[in-house]
Amino acid sequence: MDPEPHKHSVDDLPVLAPALRIINQLETEGIIKKPTIGGSIALGFHGQMLLTDDLDVFCYFEGQGLIQTTAPILERLNELGYATTELGASIEGVEVHLGQGHGIVTEALEHALQIEVEGVPFHVFDFEYALAVKAEAGRSKDWLHIASTLEAAEPDEKKLFAILEKHGLLKAWKRKLDDE
Repeated sequence: MDPEPHKHSVDDLPVLAPALRIINQLETEGIIKKPTIGGSIALGFHGQMLLTDDLDVFCYFEGQGLIQTTAPILERLNELGYATTELGASIEGVEVHLGQGHGIVTEALEHALQIEVEGVPFHVFDFEYALAVKAEAGRSKDWLHIASTLEAAEPDEKKLFAILEKHGLLKAWKRKLDDE
């Protein structure tokens, strides 16, 4: 039996709904496909809410697989009146970072869960993939977020370790978490 998919209601994230509506508009326009919440907010969805200053969104770029360049997305957001940076945009008061990636991110998108935030349909990384993508990023703050999340929620260890092993991250995972 699968563990409970999350401990927090998406109602804990109402501030995200307006930004998610705009991101969904980009999908409707055919600019992106399957926008999905990753990063610390995805971990918070599955475990304990974490302090973060941005919303990481991963998606496919229509006709090209994973995002290779964010230029068309940023251009469209500019047309809609949103300030952009090289990492993303400020959308309805939320700093949105457009995640690029390969391999593990592609798998995370394939296994993403369907959710609703204040009636806005969206996707979020599956718990074990959210952890693995954070481990792959490997920054100090990522490992702190992982450790904090693991205190609040228990992943399916067999599934998580299989993902980590497949992507060459299992040794780093064990080393980093043994140091905590």
